[in-house]
Amino acid sequence: MPSIFARLRALGWAVVEAALFLIVLCMLLDIIIGPQADSFISAVAKNATTFLNAVPSGTVVGFALVVAVFALLRTRLTR
Repeated sequence: MPSIFARLRALGWAVVEAALFLIVLCMLLDIIIGPQADSFISAVAKNATTFLNAVPSGTVVGFALVVAVFALLRTRLTR
C-alpha cells in the first residue's frame, strides 16, 4: 500500500500537469479563435505571452535542455 506522501506527490504532479495543459490549451485557443475568445482564455494567453516575453530566450532554451536531459537520463536509468 503506497504511503500518503507518495499519493500526495502523485496528486500534486497531476495538478501541475493539468495546469500546464490548461495554459497551453488557452494559448492555442486564443491563436485559433482570436479576439472573439472568452475573457478567461484571452487573459491566460496574455499572461503567458507576457511572461515568456519577459524571460530571456537563452533561459527558456537552457531550461528546455535541462528538462530534456533529465528526462533522457531518467528513462535510461529506469530500464
